[in-house]
Amino acid sequence: MAQKKIETVQAAKEAEESVAVGSFVNTFWDQFELSRVRAEKLRENSEDAYINALREVFNFNKQFRKSVANLYQQSKKTNKEMVSELMQQFSFGKEEIMDENLPINEREELKKQILEVSGQFENLALTPIKSVFHIVDQLEDNFEKNAESSVAFGRDQRNAWQQVGKEYIKFARDTHLNIIDKSKNSLKEFVKMQ
Repeated sequence: MAQKKIETVQAAKEAEESVAVGSFVNTFWDQFELSRVRAEKLRENSEDAYINALREVFNFNKQFRKSVANLYQQSKKTNKEMVSELMQQFSFGKEEIMDENLPINEREELKKQILEVSGQFENLALTPIKSVFHIVDQLEDNFEKNAESSVAFGRDQRNAWQQVGKEYIKFARDTHLNIIDKSKNSLKEFVKMQ
């Protein structure tokens, strides 16, 4: 009877040890899995922050180019006002110097030609600026699309390998538990033999 009590006590101790060792191994692998998930979330958050930063920079650049264009429009308006004023002064000065018999349509024709030449100069000056702005807009849009597709591709690749990683972790956990059980059983046999 005493022998049965000793065996029962030993079996209870072994069960407690087995639970403790299994609990330690499971805790270890659970912590490993949590660390992996945390690292994945951190990576995704940093990728999202990168994309958002790109968008903000490109948005700022577009607003800056828009303000430069508005500044140009304002200077264009000011130049038109100055040309009109100059034309009026030019017209008044000619009237004083020239005969009043000079046809008005020639003055109007001269005014049209000056305005046309001024418009052509504005277009010539504006064309390179518009071209540069257009090219920069296209480059930024392409860069943003490429960055988004690169991040999406990387996430797809990681998701594909994530399933393999989960299976590997599961296999490693099971192997770890089996090794501990076998080593514990081997140790018991070794102790019994002694």
